[in-house]
Amino acid sequence: MIFRFVLIFLFISFNAYSTDCEKPKMPTEYEWSSWLSTIKKEALDKGISQNTILKHLNTIKPQSKIIMRDRCQPASTMTLDEYLFYTITKDKIFAGKNFLKKHNDILKEIGEYFKIQPRFIVAVLGMESYYGRNQGKINSILAITTLAFDRRRSDFYKKQLFAALEILDKNLVPNGELKGSWGGAVGMTQMIPTTFLETAYDWDGDGIDIWNSYADALASTANYLTSLDKNPWSNNSTWGREILPPKNISSSFFDSIKQINPKGCGAVKRRSIPKTLSEWSRLGFTKINGDPLPIRDDLEARLIMPDGIDGRMFIVYPNYKNILYYNCSSYYAVSVGLLSDKISN
Repeated sequence: MIFRFVLIFLFISFNAYSTDCEKPKMPTEYEWSSWLSTIKKEALDKGISQNTILKHLNTIKPQSKIIMRDRCQPASTMTLDEYLFYTITKDKIFAGKNFLKKHNDILKEIGEYFKIQPRFIVAVLGMESYYGRNQGKINSILAITTLAFDRRRSDFYKKQLFAALEILDKNLVPNGELKGSWGGAVGMTQMIPTTFLETAYDWDGDGIDIWNSYADALASTANYLTSLDKNPWSNNSTWGREILPPKNISSSFFDSIKQINPKGCGAVKRRSIPKTLSEWSRLGFTKINGDPLPIRDDLEARLIMPDGIDGRMFIVYPNYKNILYYNCSSYYAVSVGLLSDKISN
């Protein structure tokens, strides 16, 4: 999965700060240099060149503001509708439509190669960086090294640090300087370094560049969405749709919705056991406009309720799970799906 630290947490008016939010006690110079010496040795053992290690780690200092950003992420109290109000705006839909039109040829080629509908690639880019416009300007090594030292997620960020050093060591960044979000995500795709090394794709043949090359950014997104083990993307179905439950259905039916924690996805999701789309239709679930659901016995579907039984309900197909792995949030995955629908209409 791709680790993300963006978007909705910026809207403080709908959130309460984390109870773990406290000013961090910064290390002494000895503590920092001692820890950094160990990191340098580990990086060298992993094959990172001495030159890269010295260039990027020798003068680096931990940043309290980075630790504060990580510890003080607001605890969201938003509803799905409030989240969608901020993430699927008229200007983002308009820009997405124009993006689809402007890059139609390359999107068609990438879509056919990876067997994925272009609108989903564009929707992810829209959610992650507003189609490449908002990529972040923080020095990634500075941010990641600070978070690797901090106790909260040290193991995770040590992996990201070594991956980021490898990216620089292999000269995979066009200008030699790795920049992105405060949490270490980079490029139009906002990939974390380990994911970059695993799935970043050089579509135009002149080196991977997810910062400046739309072709590479789009292909990298498509490669990630379609390369998940045991869950191939299906370009013969969509992500899902909003639905209405039958009026006479018992509330006990919804008690069967289980808490499922997908492998590699930290957030627990409320999803039902799978049924065919035809089975959901026979139970009386309909499209949001009241029309019957399509009759398909070959398509697995699950019921999700991001805000619980009193909130909006969706039937989601296997492709939804792939989007969920890009960012482990049901709000995010639904937003990508809805945005993809709107920019393609």
